[in-house]
This record gives sequence, structure tokens and C-alpha cells, in this order.
Amino acid sequence: MGILLPVTLALLPLLILPSVVFYYDITPKLAVLLFGAGLALFWFEQNRRALISLWTGKSGRWIILILGAQLCSLLLSTLGSQNPWFSVGGSTWRRFGLLSQGALILFTLLAAAQFSTNRVILRRALQAIALSGCVMALYGMAQYLGWDPLLPPTSYLAGEGIFQIVRPPATLGHAGYFATYLLFTLAAALATFPFNRKLACCSVVLMPVAIVLSGTRAALLGLAVGAVCLVLLRRPSLRTISIASACAAAVLVLLLISPAGGKLRARVKWSADDAKGGARILLWRDTLHLAEAHALLGSGLDTFGTAFPRYQSVELSRAYPDFYHESPHNILLDTLSSQGVFGLLILLALLALGFQHAKGNPELAAGLAAVFVSLQFTSFTIATSLGFLILIATLLPPVSLHESKPKNNSWKIVPAVLAVCLIFAGMRVMLADFTFQQAKTALDAGRISDAMGEYLAAGALANLGGRPDLYFSRRFTAARRRPEALTAGVQAAAGPEDRPNGLYNLAALHSASNDAAAVEADLRAAIDASPQWFKPHWTLARLLAGQGRRNEANREADRAVELDGGKHPEVTLARDRIRLGLKPY
Repeated sequence: MGILLPVTLALLPLLILPSVVFYYDITPKLAVLLFGAGLALFWFEQNRRALISLWTGKSGRWIILILGAQLCSLLLSTLGSQNPWFSVGGSTWRRFGLLSQGALILFTLLAAAQFSTNRVILRRALQAIALSGCVMALYGMAQYLGWDPLLPPTSYLAGEGIFQIVRPPATLGHAGYFATYLLFTLAAALATFPFNRKLACCSVVLMPVAIVLSGTRAALLGLAVGAVCLVLLRRPSLRTISIASACAAAVLVLLLISPAGGKLRARVKWSADDAKGGARILLWRDTLHLAEAHALLGSGLDTFGTAFPRYQSVELSRAYPDFYHESPHNILLDTLSSQGVFGLLILLALLALGFQHAKGNPELAAGLAAVFVSLQFTSFTIATSLGFLILIATLLPPVSLHESKPKNNSWKIVPAVLAVCLIFAGMRVMLADFTFQQAKTALDAGRISDAMGEYLAAGALANLGGRPDLYFSRRFTAARRRPEALTAGVQAAAGPEDRPNGLYNLAALHSASNDAAAVEADLRAAIDASPQWFKPHWTLARLLAGQGRRNEANREADRAVELDGGKHPEVTLARDRIRLGLKPY
């Protein structure tokens, strides 16, 4: 455990496997979590003694009870989900279902027990976290400067010319997750200062700079709040505060005015032009309507993208007519909508437990405050959730190790079976995603038949959570292989993740074979799944007009124009032509 815990904490955020697995920045992290939690269970006696010792302490008893309540909440929300099997595996973009969240709870519980009873393991873990944060920060800075040996820079560039910005994701898939996770690693690094000053000093230089270069406003706000909390808890001299503030301001100014600061200056302009943070205010308001409808247990784990469209307002649709909202970008609302009030209270209880011991380790407490603030504008992923939970585990006070021995060893069968299940799940997840990547590679090489075979094989393995069916349907369509495209398209339309897009894609496939009845059925199903999305209304209006059903066509065309908010001229043009009795094409 003294090696496994630090290695897992260091490896999980860093591991990405481009060209090896399909979801190269998500699946490896889930696999590391499942392998780490599973292997940790094999330390039977060490875990038993540590957990008993943790239970003897007041705070330890509380974290066991709270994590146990969280597991119950996750199980109930999964059982009550609109699609329980989907909630077990989670969505493709973050895999935050029962499997990953249950493994996170288990890993956090075992880590909390080890940290509380063995401060050597805690120090190793903090150093491993800080070291991985330094590596991640360096990689993110390299991405900002235009050097990336792993990922195509076009995937995190936006805009053109002098207003082009770069949002380096490092190894976490998005700049927001990257910057938020660095707040966690920075807190861990500061906590290592008494026994590893070099690592702490390197971290203090690298991580804040990487956060700034990421252009993530939420993380910058979290960094500022964390700094204020640290000042309040540590009470440094005014001279120390002045020097630190002056150094931070000088570094920020140098970054902005330097030749390399062009994209950072562009990001400042983008932020000024989007002071409200995009769709967030309307998104948060509409999320409350979803939460109200599923107040007790929520809509189900990781089902926001499926459940939210029915509660999306016309106002939000008009502002962002063709945008897929995968989460509320706020962990409180995310938890409330997916797990209900019970889940939200558990999250707040965990937060309160961590802050209860703020004076014992101000750096870690300040880090918890910083991460929590940043997560009010972004989402839990496997990595950011791990950082949040581990911060709470590291804040628990030490307890003496329990020395009693069990009367028999029959209890070991339970953790052994659970360990095997977790490791098997990790292997299956990796194999399925590897096979999907093989299908993509075959498509890229023009080997369509091989691609279809690999796709079907991967689908047989990926029976929990989301799947990339829509991606493959579109790729087969682009390759002009309609039977294969239709096979994948039917799967995409039947799946719960982004079902409106799947149905709209299926309508396009049926249109190619002039099956008007199937096209109409697909479009009406898409409207039912996402009533405020303009596209199926617009396309249905054109279909109905072509069939001479002018009254219905006018209603759908008017609805499409209302929901589009004037963002697409072709929608208004189609409505006008339908009104005049002309062909809307």
C-alpha cells in the first residue's frame, strides 16, 4: 500500500493513450482507478487494521458513515435512473457512473485509513501528487507554446489571427479540468514543504503559471480564494503577503506583455466579451427545473445530457440553438440533478468534514476551498473528483493503529471477490475501447469491412454506459457504406446518450432511401427527446411541406424559427418559402 497508493495517485491523471484506445483521455484513467482500487483490496490485514483504527476516531467514523451513505445514494439513484445500465457505466465523455464513483469511494476510504494510521504513506502520496502535477504543468505549458508530441494542437485551439486562443488540456481532456486539478496538486505540493522543499518550490513556480496559461477563469478564482484562505489560516506577516502578491503580479504582467503572451491576451479579450460565462446562468436556472422534477433520488448517475433537454427553456435554446449541454457545469447542481437532495447533502457533509480540520493543515484546507470554488463552474470527472475526495482524506487527523487479530480469515473472501470484479471490469473497459480504436484505425485506412467487424466486436464488450455509435454511423456514411451506417445509426438512436442527435442522424439515413414515414417518425422522436432543439422542427417542416401538409409544415417552421433565435438564416428562409407555398429547399 505504501507504493500502490502513491503510484495510483500519480499515474491516474497523467495516463493518456492516443491511438491506442478510442477515448484516450478517459478510459485509461478509469482503468487505473479500477486496477488501483482492486489491487489495494488485496492488502487484507493492513486494510482491516487501518479501517478499524479509522473507525475509532471521531472524524474517521464520520468519513466512513458519509462515504457509506454516498454509496447508498449512488445505488438508489442508479436503480431509479431512466436507464440503469447506462448509469452503471456512465457517459462517454467522463465515465462518471456507478462503476467509477463506487471505485472512487472505495479508493478514498482505503486511502483515508492508510493516511490516518501511517503518515509515511501520506507523505509519499503528497509527493507523488505534487510530482505528477509538475509533469502535467510542464506539458500544459509546452502545449501553450505550440509543442505537443501526443495530441493535435487543433483540438485545443480556437479563433483565428491575433484573436486565436489556446486552451491547453494537458492530459485531462479540457483546460478547465486541467487547471482545476492543478489546484489540488498545488495544495499537496505546499503540504510537502516541511519535508521536500525543492519539490514544493518547483510546484509553486510551475503550477500557478500553468493555471494562468490555461485561461480558466474558474481556476483563477479558485486560486485567489485558496490564497486568501491560506493567509487567514496561516496569518503570515504583512511583509510576506506584500512580497508574494508583488511576485504574483509581476509574473502575470510579464506573461501578458511577453511575445509568448499573445494568445493569453486574446483569452483576456474573449473573457471580457463573454463575461457571463456562456450559457451557464440560463443552464443553471433550467437545471433547477430538472432537479425539482427528480428531487429525491435525481434523474440517475451521469444522465444529465439525456434528461436535461426536456427541461431546457426556449430562452436557452434561442441563445445557443445547436449546443449539447452535457452537464450543468456546477458540482452542486450536477449532484442535485443526478442524485437528488440526499446526494447533495452528502456532498456538503464531506466538504464540512474536510473544513473541520482546516487548522491542522492550512495548505490542504486552502486547496480544498480552491478546488471547490473552481468546481462551481466546471464538472466532476474521475480526476477532479479524485482530487476533491483525496484532499478530504488527507485532512483527517492521525489515529493509532489497531493491533487486534481477527478470530478467523473467512472475511477475506469478500474483498478478494470485489477486487477480482474491479480488475476484470478495468480489463473489459480497456479491451472494449481498444477495439473501438481498432475500428477507427481500419476506417482511417479505408478497410471498411474490417472496421465493421471491429465495431461489432467492441459493441459486444461495451454493454455498460455510452458508446461511440453516432461517430461510427457518421464515418460509415462518409465512406458511402449505408448498411454499416444504418446498423450503427440504429444503435445510436436507441442509446440514451445524445439520443436526439442519434435520431436526427437516423432520419438522414432513412431519407437517403426515400422512406418518408421512417424519416417523420425519427424526427418526431427527436422532438420528443429534445423539444426545444430547432433542427428536427426545421427538417420536419420541410418534409411536411414537400408532402403538401402545409398547415403542419407552417407550425413546425414557425417553431424552428422561434427556437433558432435568428442564428441560422436558412431556417428563416425555409419558413418564408413554406408560407409562400414554395419548395423550402
